[in-house]
This record gives sequence, structure tokens and C-alpha cells, in this order.
Amino acid sequence: MPLKNKFLSALKDRTLNQSFWLELTAILILLCSFTPIYLWFAENTVSEARLFHSLITLIIAVLLLFLSERPEIDPVLCLNKESKKSFLISFGLLVAHFICDLLKNNESINGALFYWIHNLFLIASMAFTVAGLIFYIFGTRISRITYSSTIAFILFLLLSLYIGYLDWPLRTLAAEWSTHIFDLLGQSTQVFLISPEGSTPLIIIKYLGENFNVASECNGFGIILNSLLISLLLSAYRRATFSHSIINIIAALFLGFSFNILRIITIILFAPSFMDYYNFIHELIGTAYYWGAFYFTWYLLSGPFFEPKEG
Repeated sequence: MPLKNKFLSALKDRTLNQSFWLELTAILILLCSFTPIYLWFAENTVSEARLFHSLITLIIAVLLLFLSERPEIDPVLCLNKESKKSFLISFGLLVAHFICDLLKNNESINGALFYWIHNLFLIASMAFTVAGLIFYIFGTRISRITYSSTIAFILFLLLSLYIGYLDWPLRTLAAEWSTHIFDLLGQSTQVFLISPEGSTPLIIIKYLGENFNVASECNGFGIILNSLLISLLLSAYRRATFSHSIINIIAALFLGFSFNILRIITIILFAPSFMDYYNFIHELIGTAYYWGAFYFTWYLLSGPFFEPKEG
């Protein structure tokens, strides 16, 4: 039966059952309880291009998995075992979050790790609620894709909290490694700091008389997060062992960091010849390396590619 007809048939049958409306009301109440997170997530993702791009790549990766696996959508609009499991996990994590709320005034345990765990419980609870809704609508046969996507989405949301803290260390590493590569190429560069009054310091790389600011957009957070999400998604999807997953993650982080360094070097090498078109060259090279990192990470970790069914 075509998917559209399957949904219409299930909807017609289920709406006549009182339990359907009780289930739907309970799910909607649970979903609405996370409204502040939805608003924060939407605001951060729209205002921060790197998060928005990483979200797009995660969606594309999930679509590639779906098109490769072609799972059956059945049973639909049903409170099945996977949706129940996801909602129970979500409720348990939410209870753990509220317990942390009660304990956060205790100075002996309130610290950076406690803050991280506190946020993790809430973010994971919201993610598993969404997973439960997906199982409720589309059935249980998409469990591998849904659970692996949920784990990757939790990491995405969690790292979104720390984008500001990671900015300066990543920019510093990017500048240092870029100059090391230039030294290996026999090119003369200088790195120095400029501290404008009333604003954050600037990391400047000087090459052929031109100053290039290693701005927040150049810290590699987007490319590295892109590779990290793909490695975690594929590791969870393949049900990789812990050691294999760690190897995948390390390889992906190295690949993402390397692509960012190459991006900076390429921009600095080409820009002096095209200073009138600097912004265009900067975006063109940045986009090419970003999607190049996505492709190579997916290929390196044996991510499936969409192959049309025969006949």
C-alpha cells in the first residue's frame, strides 16, 4: 500500500478510537514542555551560520541512510514498543534533570561537570521525546536510523552550548598550525595579536604584506562539528564497538581539523591575487572545503550512498 494511503487509512481507523486522542494529548503536552529549548535552538541555529550548516549536513546524512536502507513504514500512528521505550527514557531523563535542579545549590557538587550533566539530561530528554514521536508516526522499522540520529542530535545540541568557549582555543590552534604548514612550504608568515579597546583580541596572520584575521568563522568549529556528527551517526548506525567508535571519532576530528587548516592556507595563498574579490574567494573556498570534509568523512567511514532500486 502506498505510504499516503497507509497514513490515511490508519488515521481514519485511529480517530474513531478514544485511546488515540488520549495518546496524542499526552504526547503534545510532553512536546510542549520543551518549548523553551525549541526557541533557544531556533534562535541559536538561525543566528549562528556554523550551527545551521552543521544541522543541514546532519539532515543530509540521515536522508542518505534512509534512502540507502529504504525501511518499511509500519505500523503507523501507533504507540508501539519503540515509542513507549523512547518516551520512558525521555521521562526518566527529565526526572534526573529536575533532581539536578534540586541539587544545584549544593556548592560541594555544583561545578562545570555538574552543569554539563544537568544540561545533558534536559537535551537528551527532549531528543528522545522527538524520537518517540517519530516512532509513533512512522513505526518501529526505522529504529536504527532514529536512534543513531537521536544520539548525533544530542551531541549537536550539547556542543551548541559550548561554541563560545571553544572559539578562542580553536582559533589559536588554527593559526599556529597554519603558520607551521607555511614554514614547511618555505613561505614567510607572521602571527600576532591585536587587542582593540573594548573588544576581543584578533589573531592576525601576515602574508605578502596582507593581514588576514583568523576570525571566529575560521576556527573550524563548523567543519570539525560536521565530521564529528557524521562519525557518531555512522558509528551508532553500524552498532560499532566502543573502541571502533573512538577510532572513528578521532579520525573524523583529525580530518575536520586538517580540512580547516587547508582552507585557511588556501585562502591566504589565493587572496593576495584577488583582493578585489576577497569575500567571494573566501566563501567559495570555504564552501568547497566544508563539503569536501563532509564527503571525505562519509567516504572514509564507509557511509552508504543512495543507490536506486532496480525495476
